[in-house]
Amino acid sequence: MQNRKWKICGISIALLGILGAMLSLGIGSYFHLEAALLVLAGVTSNALLASKEKTLARRVGEGAVYFGWLGLLIAWIAIASNGFNALNAAELGVSTAYSLHPLLYGYVVKFISLSLDE
Repeated sequence: MQNRKWKICGISIALLGILGAMLSLGIGSYFHLEAALLVLAGVTSNALLASKEKTLARRVGEGAVYFGWLGLLIAWIAIASNGFNALNAAELGVSTAYSLHPLLYGYVVKFISLSLDE
């Protein structure tokens, strides 16, 4: 029971740190619904498909990271297929920032799930 309290305390401190950084830099830049849905799909599919020898928390974390990386690759392919020359610097910056959202979400979910793993 004592160990669980420390885990919750650790998760809270880490999430407050992440949220504090996001707030100081502009919270609106960190939300992208499509990226969140993609990571959610990865979490769900990996939780259902991965080996049952692994804990649910570990399967959730792995699925989140897998689909975070897949989301990043999908976004980079979309950026490259539109041609880098077709985008001005501001559009390329926004596109690149959006491409990183699935990876950010995936690692945050993995951090939370692994910290809850028994």
